[in-house]
Amino acid sequence: MYCALGELLDPAAVQAAMTAAGAEGVVAQTGVRVLKVAYKTSRSNGSPTLTTATIYLPAEPRAVPAPIVLIGRSTSGLADSCAPSKEALPGANLALPFAARGFIAVMPDFSGLGPEGTHSYLDNHEAAQQLLDGALAAAGLEPAGLVGDPVGAVGYSQGGGTVLSTQALEHALTGKRTLKAVAAIAPEWPISTKSFGYEDVLRNPSRFTGLAGLAPPTVTVLRHYGFLINRMAMTGGESFPADERASMIASINSLCTVPLGGALGAQQPRLEDLVDEAFRLQVLACIDGTPGCTGLGEAFHGWLVSDFVQADAQGARVLITQGLGDQVMPAAGEAACNLEKLRAEGVEPDICSDITGTHDSVLERKIEHVVAWVEAVIMGSTPPTCSSTTLPSCNR
Repeated sequence: MYCALGELLDPAAVQAAMTAAGAEGVVAQTGVRVLKVAYKTSRSNGSPTLTTATIYLPAEPRAVPAPIVLIGRSTSGLADSCAPSKEALPGANLALPFAARGFIAVMPDFSGLGPEGTHSYLDNHEAAQQLLDGALAAAGLEPAGLVGDPVGAVGYSQGGGTVLSTQALEHALTGKRTLKAVAAIAPEWPISTKSFGYEDVLRNPSRFTGLAGLAPPTVTVLRHYGFLINRMAMTGGESFPADERASMIASINSLCTVPLGGALGAQQPRLEDLVDEAFRLQVLACIDGTPGCTGLGEAFHGWLVSDFVQADAQGARVLITQGLGDQVMPAAGEAACNLEKLRAEGVEPDICSDITGTHDSVLERKIEHVVAWVEAVIMGSTPPTCSSTTLPSCNR
């Protein structure tokens, strides 16, 4: 592991940083040391790789050895410049609040952002492995014996899906169940070919890209690109129409998530401009079980469905926090379907819904509740209840 010391923040500076990021409801109980690290981990195909991460170390941990909360960050894009650890205090409204309460908070960038390679976007198994390996990296800090087990995992958006996959895979990947509390905020969790409007993108090629929803076009493009590079050893553009490849690859490798979505809408105005026609028809044939399931489309579909995970009924307790005004990960299309899946697989999550919360606001509006819930579950006490605990029915 490679490690560089960052700032040492006193409690007042920690509180100021959280307040500036919208997490003013969390009360800092300790100062925090910032570390930037790079550690060894692996891809989901077993190949070794590196990832960078930010680790927040509490100056006064709540216990010794200090318990770890693993942090799943939101989508930032695939360009190296989008790596969260390039910021001085990434996750000041998501990771820092847990360090402020005496936990070690570990927030990986995930491989391909910073170190060589390309991020495998929405790869459930890879993300869970690299998140759990973050705890091993923290355990390697000196002096020995000061770092404890990972007891919590909290994620937002893409990171919400990551921590749900980590709940499902912890025992399979580590042989242990040390996690006690898993909190997913506005989760982006790949559980179906319908997740994030993927089938709709494929079935409606003439639709305007800008009218296909805030997430589906970008999610589709990033997932195809990461798969082809990491699983098929290709350039990543083979699923894009030939005359759009250069433009799309340039956008992916230079723009972070929000500007990338804008570029796709402007430069690839219809969904047919995002997906090669032969590839589109191959994937649809695989989904529908009809002739034509061949080639790269068959390979992608095979990976996609094999990457779905089953929740661990004996694993960590789960909280789902969701804004009902979310237009990026709509409650009826995503969180409600995640809830349905978890219940079917023996996990009964706690729910905290925010009637007016959007994708951009729900983290700041509910992080105080999430921190209190995680603390209570880890300590074995009764967790707080949310003022609203309802979600709509899954509409897939």
